[in-house]
Amino acid sequence: MQKKEKVILIGLNIKSRLIEDYQDSMEELKQLAETANLEIVQIVVQNLEKPNISTYIGKGKLKEISYLSKKLKTNTLIFNDNLLPAQARNISDLTRCNIVDRTELILDIFAKHARTRQAKLQVELAQLEYSYTKLKRLWKHLSRIQGGIGFRGPGETQIETDRREIRKRTSILKKKIRVIDKNTLIKRKKRSKFLSISMVGYTNAGKTTLFNKLTGEKHYTADRLFATLDSTTRSLNLKSDEKIVLSDTIGFIKKLPHKLVSSFHSTLLEVLKADLLLHVIDISHSDLTGYINSVNTVLQEIGVEDKNILCLFNKCDLIEDKLFPFLKKKMLEEHPDAIFISAKNNEGIDVLIEKIEDFVNKMKREMILKIPAQLRKLISFIYENAEVLDDKYENRSNEQILKLKINKQLLSGIKKQIDDYKLKEFFNR
Repeated sequence: MQKKEKVILIGLNIKSRLIEDYQDSMEELKQLAETANLEIVQIVVQNLEKPNISTYIGKGKLKEISYLSKKLKTNTLIFNDNLLPAQARNISDLTRCNIVDRTELILDIFAKHARTRQAKLQVELAQLEYSYTKLKRLWKHLSRIQGGIGFRGPGETQIETDRREIRKRTSILKKKIRVIDKNTLIKRKKRSKFLSISMVGYTNAGKTTLFNKLTGEKHYTADRLFATLDSTTRSLNLKSDEKIVLSDTIGFIKKLPHKLVSSFHSTLLEVLKADLLLHVIDISHSDLTGYINSVNTVLQEIGVEDKNILCLFNKCDLIEDKLFPFLKKKMLEEHPDAIFISAKNNEGIDVLIEKIEDFVNKMKREMILKIPAQLRKLISFIYENAEVLDDKYENRSNEQILKLKINKQLLSGIKKQIDDYKLKEFFNR
């Protein structure tokens, strides 16, 4: 069994901020450290009016931490906020410890959990771009660090590489990711004839568990942050036989690093292009409103606007029976169309599927199509993927006249095939 790295967590409580926000943030830092498989030996907190511009926390407190790290035999300090390059250098000089900020910890977790080639490239790019700003001033400081938390993956090579090599590697990664982006767009284009639904939400809200319930898949789930990173898309068959594609995406988090949002653009493309977003929310969390706002902030950052969003309050089984009616009433006042479920216990799933069916019906148009009788495969395809209300054959024009209800995506593809066929026939006369 791999020995856990010992770390000290350090939080700064700014007195002008809400104490609840600080407590939630520190609790989340603990969860992040546990997800990174670290052993937390001590949590140190300092209350200040504002951060120290040169050392983030007070120099007196840093001396205490330096003594504590020697006593507890640990040389890694993890800060709950992002540090300026000069701050990280000064803290390291005073404590002789490896300094990791919140973003570096999140990037480290992503590096550990990345499974596909796409995810690994995206994480490496984010790590390099974030580290580069620090390397410009901290090269000497970083050369003393022998690996460890915050320096996995590309971090291990940064020690002996210069800035020019990092820029070169970044350029290579961007080219590789652009190729993946093109392939992703090609795959997505093939699915464009179907309505698409994408699940979003705070990390550990239960998206993957719900995804497995709806699609019959068995993707890895765990009660921890960022258990899955890769976007997964599967078909979802409804009672009406309407075919829909459903995507599970990476979880969001407060202070999600901008570099990660940028690097994971191709993964988040499913969210941008979806017809409907299912916002999965852990109803048992103490800061519901804050978590909902954090997800909405990331959605705005990636350019999601005027999108159909359905709120799903998950993990209802964790709420006490006597408290649930009051909490449900409060959430419905803020989110009138919300659905309350327990993906783990299969509660409310039928209601969700009915809601999706309703959405699909609203997206459909009733119309009449005249299709050349020669296009038998296209006519068969329409019967399989649309609701045919009436079917007549017109002998004079040799056309099949179909009255049907069909979604907009499917309709545009069918019309193109008909137009292409008629154009081809015209030139072949």
